[in-house]
Amino acid sequence: MASSRRLLIVTSEVAPFAEESDTAPLVRALARGLEDDFDARVMVPRYGCVGERENSLHEVIRLSGAEIAVGEKKEVLSVKVASLPDVSLQVYFMDNDAYFGRGGLARNEEGIPYDDNPERALFFTRAVMDTVRSLRWGPDVVHAFGWAGGLTPMLLRTEGNGQALFEKAKTVFTPDDVEAGPGLTDDFLAFTDLSTNGEAGRSLVEAGLGRADASIHPPAVEANGAPQFNEAATEHPRQAAEMYEQVLA
Repeated sequence: MASSRRLLIVTSEVAPFAEESDTAPLVRALARGLEDDFDARVMVPRYGCVGERENSLHEVIRLSGAEIAVGEKKEVLSVKVASLPDVSLQVYFMDNDAYFGRGGLARNEEGIPYDDNPERALFFTRAVMDTVRSLRWGPDVVHAFGWAGGLTPMLLRTEGNGQALFEKAKTVFTPDDVEAGPGLTDDFLAFTDLSTNGEAGRSLVEAGLGRADASIHPPAVEANGAPQFNEAATEHPRQAAEMYEQVLA
């Protein structure tokens, strides 16, 4: 029986499509294990390494075409979708060639983080929010993972404030160990005019930890006094479901 609870997973990776760290198999296992507890959807960047034909991606025309602002720039969003193997769950890919049409996820072939990773994370989260609005599918819990999801808790609280689809959503954040560059630099904040309430200088995962309603197994950084759960909460779906219920209570 389908659950009335809605879970949106906003992640930098998910197996088998994009895999660079332990986040990818973790997200897949979590989504599979929560099928009976939550109506879940996954949203992830469509990196250049995610082939359309081999992964049976197809574009959702009614969700595509929006212009997503990043500073003074606007980039067109294309949304593609595929099914997660062995799970009756759809994965939505936020696609834009300028930000994601490259071989690496967060780093180039030499292992150097892309300079525009904060811009990519901002485009990604705004693209996710636009897609949720187009779907008219308001989540109860938004669980963000990794560097690409690091701005999600902050943007849901600021840009999503007052919007019916987001106003009741609780946010959970799980960091990754991917080196994604300096994060919220002064230049980035000046370019985007983001209001971060003193979070300048933080990495993308630190930004996620600083604004989420709860975090799971964070590194030794300040998590804004939010509840912190052991990593078993994501390794074991039943514990994850109980954790979400605690956050929603």
